[in-house]
Amino acid sequence: MNIVNTIKENLDGMTKSEYKVAVYCLSNLKDFAFDTLDTIAEKIDISTTSVIRFCRRLGFPGYKSFQEEVRSGFKYEPDLPDKFKRNLKNTDGNNIFSKAIEKGISCIEKTFSELPYERFYECIDILGKANRVFCFGMKESFALAHYAYTRFLTVRDNVFMLSAGYNGEIESILSLNEKDVCVVFLFHRYTKQSLKILEVLKKQNVRIILVTSPPFDTIEGKSDVLIPCYVDVDGIKNSALSPVCLADCLCNTLATVGGEKTLEYMKKSEQLFKDFIF
Repeated sequence: MNIVNTIKENLDGMTKSEYKVAVYCLSNLKDFAFDTLDTIAEKIDISTTSVIRFCRRLGFPGYKSFQEEVRSGFKYEPDLPDKFKRNLKNTDGNNIFSKAIEKGISCIEKTFSELPYERFYECIDILGKANRVFCFGMKESFALAHYAYTRFLTVRDNVFMLSAGYNGEIESILSLNEKDVCVVFLFHRYTKQSLKILEVLKKQNVRIILVTSPPFDTIEGKSDVLIPCYVDVDGIKNSALSPVCLADCLCNTLATVGGEKTLEYMKKSEQLFKDFIF
C-alpha cells in the first residue's frame, strides 16, 4: 500500500480534525513511523481520538496498525543515517558476522520460496528468443548487472552491457527495439534516472525483465516481467546474495533449455579462451 496516495484519495471525505491530521502526516510521515499516539496528538494539537479516527478513515483498525504500515514503507527506503542507526540496533561487536550471514541467507530463502516459477520460465523464454540481451543497473546495481552479463555471455551470443545514463551518454538506447530484452537490476531507493530509463526502454518497445525488491507501488506496469528479489538485511547496504543467486539460476536454466545450440556456442567460446590464454 502507498500510504501517501491512500491519504490523498481520502481527503475529500475527511472531517476537519481528520484533515488536520492528514495534512500533518503528508509533511511528517516519519513521525508516524516512530512516535507514540500521544506524541503525535500533542504535535498536531489534537485529540488522540481524532488521530485514531483518521487511521480508521484509511481502513486501519487503529493507530498501531497504521504505524506498522508506515514503518514497512520506511523499511525499504531509509536514508543512510537511518540505516546506520538500524545497523547498530540490530548488531553488536560479537554478532555482526553471524547476523550478516543469517540475514543474507534469509533473503535468498525468501526470494526463491516466493518466486513465481511461471514468471521465471517466462524470463527464460524471453532471454532465449531475444535477438540481443542487455543488462543494466546503476550505482551498486551496476555490479549486479555486470555479473549477470558475464553469466549470460557464457551461454548465448549477443549479450551486452547497456551503458545508458553514465556520463550523460544515452544514445545507445536508440538502437534497441522490440526484438531485444533488457534485464534491469533496480533496488530501493529508486533514483529518478533509473525510473526514466525504464520509461524510455518501454517507448522503444524493448522487452524488460525487472529484478527489484518490494514494495512495487511506483514501478507497477513498467516492465514485461517483474522478479521480486529480497535484499534488505537491516544493514548499511543491501545484500547482493539473492540477485547473484538469481543470475546464476537464470544462466544455468537458460543453458539447459538451449540444449545443443548452447553446447556448440560454449565449445567455440572455450576454444577462443584457450587461443587467448594458453
